[in-house]
Amino acid sequence: MMPPMKYMAFAFLMIFALSGCGGGTSAPSSGLTPFPSDNGPGDEKLIEAVTAYVKSVNAPPNSDYDFVRVDLNNDGKRDAIVLFKLPHTHWCGWDGCGMAIFKASAKKFTPLSTVSNVRGPIFVSKTGNSAWRDIIIRVSGANMPDKNVILKNNGSGYPSSPLLAETHYIPVTSTNSDKFFR
Repeated sequence: MMPPMKYMAFAFLMIFALSGCGGGTSAPSSGLTPFPSDNGPGDEKLIEAVTAYVKSVNAPPNSDYDFVRVDLNNDGKRDAIVLFKLPHTHWCGWDGCGMAIFKASAKKFTPLSTVSNVRGPIFVSKTGNSAWRDIIIRVSGANMPDKNVILKNNGSGYPSSPLLAETHYIPVTSTNSDKFFR
């Protein structure tokens, strides 16, 4: 049994240690979650948009995917990059899986681009063109040497196939970018 003074000191330390675990807010480091709710639609609206997209392309309704929310066009609203993974036979092949990019507006998400042959990790550059950030992905498994390529938005969307995209020669780890889908 602990003496009363040691017990009180132990209890104080536990309360102090646990008080740092909850509450509070922190600023997003790169346009990622958390974001104030007035900066576009929430994740539930993205899931609704992805479900509608899956239906519109006649994909299996049980499609599985991962997504990340990031402001791609610097409008203060977190757009979405969705990387499909299952069923593998529908979304993926020997050269990668399908990816969809959704633009966020005030209340909904709209499909912007569909990109094939994608493998993680995916890097979103801090720079870009047409007011949209560049997306850097790894191309491998195709009948060409493995390489990193830059997907550039042309003003209406990102290219659907990365196989002919510009090669990114600088090591991705030394670029000013955010890394997703490790």
